[in-house]
Amino acid sequence: MNDLTSLNNYQLKEQLISLMDTLVLYLKNEPDVDKFLDETDLFDEWEKALPEAEYPIFVIAVLNNTRRDAIMDTIINAILKKDDHSNHPKKSSFKPDAARSHLGEHPFN
Repeated sequence: MNDLTSLNNYQLKEQLISLMDTLVLYLKNEPDVDKFLDETDLFDEWEKALPEAEYPIFVIAVLNNTRRDAIMDTIINAILKKDDHSNHPKKSSFKPDAARSHLGEHPFN
């Protein structure tokens, strides 16, 4: 797998779908999710590429094979924007984008 941070939007989506497909096939043969999580390193590259706040969204989406565009876009955009967040000189001076406040805007609503 390529370094995820070097991929574009389309390539990231392909990688995400491929990961979901791999997990679906694995779980057909071995339905124990805990065993999968203990024995796999498939999430390692994603964990490095995603901001800490979005990583749990990624894990839940992949484990549930959730392919809704809003959720996949949230994951992909978090990777694409992570470099923007890491370039700020002081974390305390960095203000993240405003939280979504309207019902239906959050990808899991």
